Amino acid sequence: MGLGFYVVDWSEKKKKIEELQGQYQEKEEQKKRLEEDVAKLDEYEKEAEQLEKELLSLVQSKFTQEEPELFVANYIAEIERMVVGQQEATGDYDFSITSITPGAMQATAVAGGEEEKEGAKADIETAGASPEALQGFPTRVFQMQMKGRYATLVDFLYQLGALELDRLVTINKISLSPASGEPGESPVLSVTIPITAYLRQGG
Repeated sequence: MGLGFYVVDWSEKKKKIEELQGQYQEKEEQKKRLEEDVAKLDEYEKEAEQLEKELLSLVQSKFTQEEPELFVANYIAEIERMVVGQQEATGDYDFSITSITPGAMQATAVAGGEEEKEGAKADIETAGASPEALQGFPTRVFQMQMKGRYATLVDFLYQLGALELDRLVTINKISLSPASGEPGESPVLSVTIPITAYLRQGG
């Protein structure tokens, strides 16, 4: 009886030891991966700094200087020009702007600072974080209501990403809902896009 108890007890302890050894090995592997990541941290930081410099150089070289008081008027003219271009390129004349509501002009937060120029809190939350190279650039969030077919919208967003609008913009979210459509045709969609536009600051 005593021997049987000893065998069972040893078996349980052996199993526990094996479990602990497995956990130890897993922790060692995690530690090794962390050490490798730390070793690459300097390399990642240098790459990030280089990308920030390239972004700033692109912004300063591509765009001409803009007066702050012309920000809204210029943006509306530019976006309307793009919409007309999309209509002509795709034949989708349902694609149009139904409303544009400009938010207050604000400055993106400067790294290490806490001050911000006046602007609605909702606009700040919608705009989201900006790359370091763009911190301090004045921005406005334009609430855009549009309608059009899905394929046209996708191409329009691609054109924005390709900097066809004469300024840098960022988009954090898009809301879509069906507006109309005939059976068998691509439906016309109602689109809500908050677009964060940057004041042009050419070099």
